[in-house]
Amino acid sequence: MSIINYFFIGALFTFVLDLILTKLNKHPLMKEIIEKWGWKERVACVIIWPIAFITFSFSFIKTYFK
Repeated sequence: MSIINYFFIGALFTFVLDLILTKLNKHPLMKEIIEKWGWKERVACVIIWPIAFITFSFSFIKTYFK
């Protein structure tokens, strides 16, 4: 896996995460997260996407499948 593939997957993951946050913007638990989601967080997500993917997946499952 080259570095370009790594960043491409990170950008794709961040794009999907943005879409999910856009769809869930009315949910009361997501208000605080959406307010903090800016360019710094997006760039960090592209760089460390495996950790972001695991954290997001765990939180999403925990929130919707209690």
